[in-house]
Amino acid sequence: MPKINLTTGFVQNPPLPDGPKIEYFDTHVPGFMLEVRSNGKATYYQRFRDKAGRKKQFRIGPSDSLSLDEARSKARQIRSQNIMGINPGVELDEFKRSPLFKTFTREQYLPFVKIHKKTWSEDQRVLERRLIPLWGHKKMIEFCREDFVHFQSMMLSKGAKPGTVNRTMALVKYIFNLAVRWEILMVSPVAKIRKLADNTIIERYLSEEETLRLFEELRKCKSKVMADLIEFLILTGARRGEAVHALWEDMDFENKIWKIPLSKSGKTRYIPLSEAALDVLYRRKTNNDDNIYVFPSPKTGKPYIWIHGTWDRIRIKAGLPDVRMHDLRHNFASILINSGRTLYEVQKLLGHNDSSTTERYAHLAKDTLSEAANLVGRKINKYVKNKTNK
Repeated sequence: MPKINLTTGFVQNPPLPDGPKIEYFDTHVPGFMLEVRSNGKATYYQRFRDKAGRKKQFRIGPSDSLSLDEARSKARQIRSQNIMGINPGVELDEFKRSPLFKTFTREQYLPFVKIHKKTWSEDQRVLERRLIPLWGHKKMIEFCREDFVHFQSMMLSKGAKPGTVNRTMALVKYIFNLAVRWEILMVSPVAKIRKLADNTIIERYLSEEETLRLFEELRKCKSKVMADLIEFLILTGARRGEAVHALWEDMDFENKIWKIPLSKSGKTRYIPLSEAALDVLYRRKTNNDDNIYVFPSPKTGKPYIWIHGTWDRIRIKAGLPDVRMHDLRHNFASILINSGRTLYEVQKLLGHNDSSTTERYAHLAKDTLSEAANLVGRKINKYVKNKTNK
């Protein structure tokens, strides 16, 4: 086992051994050596002792694939890991066992969300069009924080809005959180990635006059199913996907409750049905020929895949080109707040899993809260005045 100063020239043309192999140990990095076989093949190794004092050897790679500097750098890394009590062999095993991003998402993630997430088809679309082409051949264990910071910057540079980037990153976070839950990863590399500031979102609320114009256009709409669907969204504050996939079996007319078996939060939630919302359902019941869906497409008998074309025509005719379909949900919340209902009630009716999501409507409650505070003041003043006059 000769010990020499390994050089690039020596590695490129090492002396062949008299026997099957010979090991040349480097004088710069303890334990780092070049194994040369009688057939001329040369391989870098790092030798060390484990916690029990047993002699171990880590294969770094062949000399025709790695430069001497690269091999030395890896050898130093292995040596440092061993000093810190990390077994380099275990790290290698974990790397080998780690699935590719495309394998994990196609064979584990998508089968899971097809059962637990109604919007799984949108996840699949984003994965196949955007994420797998970019990361498909990268192992799950190889990802680091910088990959996602770069990804955010790349999307922005290609013209994506901050909101679009944040929605995509929410999917990425969910994927890696599941990988941690299923013990494929120890920690999620996306955990500390922050959302981008999105100052482009303006929550739109309808005035009484705008609401009247919108309903006038709904009455004129040739697609009665679409008109009923949009009216139902206005009256319930439900998410578009929830209403599009609504089933008759989940409508409890007697108790005036709509059961959503799998909401966005992954939990069953219940929406109270107003008399106006029930009127829409009764109208649909009359015109629906025993279809399991409440708002099926007349062409396919299944839930609509694309409804924004019809919505776009309706809102433009109503003079509301800036009103998004999701704004109908915001409008539902604003009516509740301005009618004196609490943020807690709004949270429950909208199905917000996190109360911080509902806090966006806090500014709408300013006048209502002021009136409530004044009510307390008036009550106390009246009580004190009555006591003083006695």
